[in-house]
Amino acid sequence: MAESAVPQKAQKTRAILVAVSGQTPQIITETLWALEQQHRIEIDEIRVITTASGCTTLKEALFGDQGKFGQFSRDYRIPPGRIAFSPKNIHVITDENGIELEDIRSSGDNVCAADQVFSLIREWAKREDEILYCSVAGGRKTLGIYLTTAIMLGGRVRDRLYHVLVSKEFESGVPDFYYPPPESRTYPKLVGIDESKRAIQVEISSEEARIDLAEIPFPRLRELIGGELPLEKGLIKAVESSQLLLTYLQAPPLLTVNLHKSTVEVGHFTFPLSRQLLAVYVFLLITISASPSGLALENLFDERQVIADLERRIDSYKAGEQEEYAWEKIRDIADFRDRIRPCVSKINHAIYSAVGRNRFAEQLKIHTGRRIRVCVANFKIIEAAGKRWKATR
Repeated sequence: MAESAVPQKAQKTRAILVAVSGQTPQIITETLWALEQQHRIEIDEIRVITTASGCTTLKEALFGDQGKFGQFSRDYRIPPGRIAFSPKNIHVITDENGIELEDIRSSGDNVCAADQVFSLIREWAKREDEILYCSVAGGRKTLGIYLTTAIMLGGRVRDRLYHVLVSKEFESGVPDFYYPPPESRTYPKLVGIDESKRAIQVEISSEEARIDLAEIPFPRLRELIGGELPLEKGLIKAVESSQLLLTYLQAPPLLTVNLHKSTVEVGHFTFPLSRQLLAVYVFLLITISASPSGLALENLFDERQVIADLERRIDSYKAGEQEEYAWEKIRDIADFRDRIRPCVSKINHAIYSAVGRNRFAEQLKIHTGRRIRVCVANFKIIEAAGKRWKATR
C-alpha cells in the first residue's frame, strides 16, 4: 500500500506595514495602533523608508529601553518578536553614489528617492506571502507621492494605501503622544510662550485623542496591464512604460522585424534576437499569420526551409552565408521539435525582458500547445534601407 502524502501546512500571509517617515516618528505607532486596534489587522513586520536624519529620529524615538515601539508592545501585550521591527527595517534613501541623504532638497535627490521607493515597493509586491499596508502620512510630501505612485504601478488587489488623521488637539504640541494607550493618560501640550519666553503648557487627556485611518483608493495599473512592467529600474521610466502599455493594449502598434539589424521593434520597445531566433520568429509570423487558430507542428515541419533561407539572408549582411544550415539537415519531425522548442522559449523570454510579463507580451509571444499560435496581426519584415523582405518558397 502506497504511503499517503504528508499534507503541507498552508503558508501564512504576512501583513506588512510600509511607511514613509521624516521627523514625525509618531506616524509609525499611530498607524500601527489604527491597524491593530481599530481594524484588527495583526502586523507581522514594519518597514520604513526615510532619510538619514529621519533614521536618526526614528531610532531615538522608537527603539531602546524608553522607545515608544517597545512601550506600545508592552501596553498592548504584544509578545516580543511578533512584530519584526528594528533598525534593520529602516531603509535609508541614498544619492547616486550610495551616500545616505540627510534630506531631499534638490531635483537629483528627488530622482534618487523616487527610484528607490519604487524599487523597494516593486520588490516587496512580488512576494506572494505578503500584504502591504502602506501609509503616506509621514515624511516629506514628495515621499508620500512617490509611495502612492509606486503602489499604483506595482500594487496588487490585496495591497492597501492609507493616510492617518489625528484629532486636532493632538496634531501638534504634544510630542509625547505616539498612540492612544489602553488606559487613560495625560500629556503636556504646548499652547504658547509667555512674556518671559517660557512654555505655556496644559494637561490633555488621551481620552480626547481620535485617530482615523483613511483608506486611499488607487488604480492598480499592474492589474490593468495584466502583469508586470518591463524591468525598469526607475520610477519615471516605469510610469512611461505603463502609459505606453495601456495605449498599446487599446491600439496595438506595428511590429517591425529588421533583418539587417537583427532587431524587433514594436512601438517604443526594441529588443535584439540572435540570427537563429530572429529567423524562427519571422518564420512563425509569416507562416501562422494567416491561420488564427494556429498550426500543428507537422505543418511547420513541411515549411522548415524558410527558416534556413532567413538565416542565410541574415548572414549575408554580416559574416557571409554558410553552405548548409541546421534546418536543412533535419529529416524527421522529432528533430524539428527538439530544435524549435528551445528557440520558442528564448524568443518569449526576450519579449518578456523587453515589455514585461503582461497582456501586451501575450500579443507578441509565441503560444505553444497542440497548435502553435502567434497573435501579431500587424507586422512587416524589412532588410537594409527599409526594403521589405519577401519569402521565396
